[in-house]
Amino acid sequence: MSRLACIVYILAFGLLAVNPAQADQIKVKTAGGIEKIDSKGDGDALLYSLSALNSILGGKVEWVQKGYSVRFVLDTNRLTFTAGSPYINFSGKVHSLIYPAKIIKGALFVPAKTFTPLLDQIRAENVGWDADSRTLRISPEWYNITDVAISPKKNGILIEVFVTDQMEYEIFQSEGNWLNINFAGGKVNQGKVTGAGNRSFLADLNAFQFESSAQVSLQFHHPFKKFYHSYKADPTRLQISIEDATFNPDSAMAETNRIGPDDKIDVIVIDAGHGGTDFGAIGRDKKTREKDITLEVARELARLIREDKQFKVVMTRNKDVYVPLEDRAKIANETHADLFVSIHCNANPKSVANGYEIFYLAAAKNDTARAVAQLENAPFLVDDPSLKKNSEGDVAFILNDMIQTEFQTESADLAYMVDMEMRRKLEIKSRGVDCAGFVVLNRVYMPSVLVETAFISNPDEERMLRDDKFQSTLAQSIYDAVKRFKVKYERK
Repeated sequence: MSRLACIVYILAFGLLAVNPAQADQIKVKTAGGIEKIDSKGDGDALLYSLSALNSILGGKVEWVQKGYSVRFVLDTNRLTFTAGSPYINFSGKVHSLIYPAKIIKGALFVPAKTFTPLLDQIRAENVGWDADSRTLRISPEWYNITDVAISPKKNGILIEVFVTDQMEYEIFQSEGNWLNINFAGGKVNQGKVTGAGNRSFLADLNAFQFESSAQVSLQFHHPFKKFYHSYKADPTRLQISIEDATFNPDSAMAETNRIGPDDKIDVIVIDAGHGGTDFGAIGRDKKTREKDITLEVARELARLIREDKQFKVVMTRNKDVYVPLEDRAKIANETHADLFVSIHCNANPKSVANGYEIFYLAAAKNDTARAVAQLENAPFLVDDPSLKKNSEGDVAFILNDMIQTEFQTESADLAYMVDMEMRRKLEIKSRGVDCAGFVVLNRVYMPSVLVETAFISNPDEERMLRDDKFQSTLAQSIYDAVKRFKVKYERK
């Protein structure tokens, strides 16, 4: 059979024989919520639409040879698929998916079971496939032990360990007033658990991750004898009641000034990027200044929040002034804010670069994220030269052990929520959620995100950024994400 005949056979059998109207759907679960994308059974395999998933991930799907081969580009990774073939070219190396990829009416479908682990390798988040629930999960971390709360009761203390699902556990006391809980199959968010808010009853609080289990250990100031424990629902948590009316909070701990949010999500800080002598990026076509756009969007977001009256809003600047890094962080931390949202416009030497992008604080995973961080950090280097580790011209000075990670999971969740709301409301493309080392986020002790609203260097998006309706839609998207975050994380 000739090569041309083979291609015709593949197209006829592997592509055209599939009726897309009969396609089923799977769920894609991110922190922002659940969406659905098309899927198709193919013998023993279930395939999902990578073209549809691409709109969530922020990658790019492009034809190499129309109707025959497709390239999927994500960050620096390039994966080339051939219709009807299980083999793909993964950044220059051949990889077998066992089951063939298909192209259905121009959309690329890939096998869920074998492609998802590959996708997990190239994404900053954890990506997993649950065949039973037909759900693709995209999460910053696979934690099933997420938080600890400690509160005084009339005759003792209530400890609550928040989990995603009920797990088998063992609870026991040990010398030194320790109470230990071992969770079989547990994966603990160590930064969140050890940063639990009310520590006044405790001498110490630790979280340990083992290969097949996790342990949460609490050391109390005083001995105790009786305690009771059981799971509770909505939200799922292990409640441990310690009966001892003599328990009192440690006075020194009780008087310690706390930095960071409390259990109620009601104070939002809006940070309008740049300002005053720091113009930010300048538009190519109409010479629009980033500092003006960020302030307009921030004001509109503040107006929505104040009008709704669910939150108190604090702005790092409400007029065209330059606000140093130290002052922006001080405003957020001293108001004990619960969320910090920094608003910016993206820029690129290439005027065709387009779309919005949401960032949270973590070490950058790719050169594009590093470049964005470098652009946004530049004014602060002049403001505070001590930030520089040496004379290097990049952002390596903040990608070190000083990056605070206590709220990284929540920040990633908020970023995905903002991304989802913006995808629903805006007509420009999503470049997805990413992480990088932004000094303004590194100084605030609360969940925080940086929103790159659009490319001011792109003439079309520059005109959009100047439009009142577009600014209002941006603000509404961010606010809807904030409300979604409150529902998920606020303790009732």
